Amino acid sequence: MAGGSFYGALIVTIVIGAFVPAALAKFYDVVTYENCKHMEGSAARLSSVKVSGKANAIELSATLDVDRELEPPVHLSLLVKRCTLQKEDCESYERISMEDICAKVESNPILHKYMDIFTPPLSCPLKKGHYVAEKQELKLQMLEMFPVENAFWQMEFRFLDKHNQTMQCDFVEIAVTDKQ
Repeated sequence: MAGGSFYGALIVTIVIGAFVPAALAKFYDVVTYENCKHMEGSAARLSSVKVSGKANAIELSATLDVDRELEPPVHLSLLVKRCTLQKEDCESYERISMEDICAKVESNPILHKYMDIFTPPLSCPLKKGHYVAEKQELKLQMLEMFPVENAFWQMEFRFLDKHNQTMQCDFVEIAVTDKQ
């Protein structure tokens, strides 16, 4: 994951966790997690990223460097595409817009605990600094609300400031299967 943000990692965890069916373990192969190619001047950069899939979980190691505080309100725009596992026949699946994600994270203890995977722990709004996560397991079972079929998923996360300017943009590709 060259370039990226904590918010991206958190939202990826939330999004893929929200799609996990309760009856069957899913395995996640995070193929790509990078800063969007057209994005320059990001407020935060996630680097040295290693993500491995497990049954109903992912393991994350990463370094997050924040050059300037991400002042609230921070808004999220998420575009999700679903493709076949062969990366063919992609179609728009969902477009989500979320206002003031800091308020949502702060008011939800389940979401807030994901901020503690970094040392030092993250805050919302994200403060300027250097943060490290080493082999942190992010369990996805607690968010088993919506079924997700076996597919190759592409997601673009845009984090916008109060002036609707993009502060961060992350691109993620994940293969979801029933088998490891």
